Amino acid sequence: MSIFPSMAFLQQNFETLSLHHALTLLAFYQLSRWLYRSMVVSPPFKGIPGPKPASWFSGNLGQLFNAKGLPFHQHLSDFYGGTVKVYGFFGDEQLYISDPLAIQAILGKEQECFDETAVFLEANKIIFGPGLVSTTGELHKRQRKLAAPMFSTAQLAKIAPTFYDIAEKLVDVLQREVNDQLSLTHSANTEEENDEKRVGCAVLDVSEWSCRVSLEAAGRAILGYSFDPLDSPVSNPYTTAIKELIPTLFSLALVRQFAPFLSKLGPAWFRRKLVEWTPNRKVQKVKATSDLMHESAKAILKERRAQRLDEANLGSGDGGRAKDLISMLLQANARAAPEERMGDDELTGQMAVLIFGAQDTTSSVMPRVFSLLATHPDVQLNVREEIRNAYARMRQHDGYDTDYVNGKARLDQETLMGLPWLDAVVKETLRLYPPVPFVRRTCTKEASIPYTRTIPDNSNTSVASLASVSIPKDTTFFLSIAGCNRMRSVWGDDAGEWKPERWLESPQPYSKDVKIPGAFSGMLSFLGGGRSCIGYRFAMLEMKIVLATVLSRLVFSPTEDRIVWNLAQITSPSVCRAVEREGRVSVEETKALPLFAAFDDACG
Repeated sequence: MSIFPSMAFLQQNFETLSLHHALTLLAFYQLSRWLYRSMVVSPPFKGIPGPKPASWFSGNLGQLFNAKGLPFHQHLSDFYGGTVKVYGFFGDEQLYISDPLAIQAILGKEQECFDETAVFLEANKIIFGPGLVSTTGELHKRQRKLAAPMFSTAQLAKIAPTFYDIAEKLVDVLQREVNDQLSLTHSANTEEENDEKRVGCAVLDVSEWSCRVSLEAAGRAILGYSFDPLDSPVSNPYTTAIKELIPTLFSLALVRQFAPFLSKLGPAWFRRKLVEWTPNRKVQKVKATSDLMHESAKAILKERRAQRLDEANLGSGDGGRAKDLISMLLQANARAAPEERMGDDELTGQMAVLIFGAQDTTSSVMPRVFSLLATHPDVQLNVREEIRNAYARMRQHDGYDTDYVNGKARLDQETLMGLPWLDAVVKETLRLYPPVPFVRRTCTKEASIPYTRTIPDNSNTSVASLASVSIPKDTTFFLSIAGCNRMRSVWGDDAGEWKPERWLESPQPYSKDVKIPGAFSGMLSFLGGGRSCIGYRFAMLEMKIVLATVLSRLVFSPTEDRIVWNLAQITSPSVCRAVEREGRVSVEETKALPLFAAFDDACG
């Protein structure tokens, strides 16, 4: 019998403790647990390679949750192999997994043994409410069952015109932005200005515009609500709040490890007060964003219900033709059996999650696509010619199933989704640069999973053999999405290169010997299993419509700025520039991705 207090005892008594005492007791518990394991329990992952802990207190967590940590993540997979031992608090042994065999088991046949971590669930419950990212078990399955039909091909066809409306508006706004910059440059007419900018080109922050268009697309397609009509020179406050939420949460990664314990501190109103009293700017920013999302969701839900009631009273109901996804969800919820219906808290939670999830992927992937095309002009030309040729064929053939709105032609969904170069560029970008490089899971009961043991030799190659590892209950581990997507054993020796043409040479350019249970194209970018990304088709349709519409008109090329990609759970770009203040030069980072842009071939 252990002389140390049990976790059950601590959780049962947290409600009567002050915050100070609770944190002190928690630290004592973790230290006691570490001492007990180090003296009595055999290390669970003895023999599995990995780096030494960087800190006796936080292990490797400071490296794994570092904004500049992308190289460290890649180093783990490249140097140690697909199954790596890393350390959490007080020497807690964890795993960092990118091995396809292990991932098959975790997301496939053994998925009932693994779930989201308590840290992830409790933090999301606080921020989003009881939505898809904060529920488990039967409740999660019920919510997913109600939400899944919203993302069917038939339903997405209804919202495709909304995406086109927004993409065309974006092009109009960008054209004004380019013209305004060129007018100012022409008026200045200085040699310095002409040296700084290419003739006929303006500088656009494609990251900022991608964030704005992603939120507007999510708002109008999901909620039927416009957050940002793109006309204003500055983004909507909601855009700014959403954009800063994930980086802020990521910077609080070590603090968030205590979320499961803090969630036991008294009733909900008391926990909210604790957050209000916390003298931390980042915590208050997260609270403000959470409040903004929650209040917006409640107001929009009330508006949608009133609209449906008015339509019913007037006999002009949509008859199943609702074009925003929340209206579809309300219809499905009304038709569901009473025991399966979502309450208002669940509905508003779903709305917040859907808006956030719908925009975070596209706002990360689209800037990366624009940046890669800017540095690969030959690929950009192939994509542009393919899009323009599709429009040309459309105009030449009478009876072609094409939509015209305000005199503007629109490719039908089948043609758009079937454009080979555009498809290859999006897939390859998602493979090599997944917007979420890793997720974490916890083992809900002891499980044994297979993996490939890699042993380096003296010739810069390695010898692989099959092995298995027993994962104790309550073990936390990392699933490396980026690492699995770059495994040479799956994708070939050029797995670390951005090569869209690999998707043109074969629709399945990966090893047939290993099946990765990903939801999309044999990769993990949208995860897999019971917690895969429910809206990946939504994201793919939106991205392709926006990219096709913009690339058919604009040419992008790189500026001289140094761009770095930061890890904030979701990757995001920053520009590094030298700034002189009081005679001292320093390098400052700003969230942006500037590219030269011009309409047609003005940059050529």
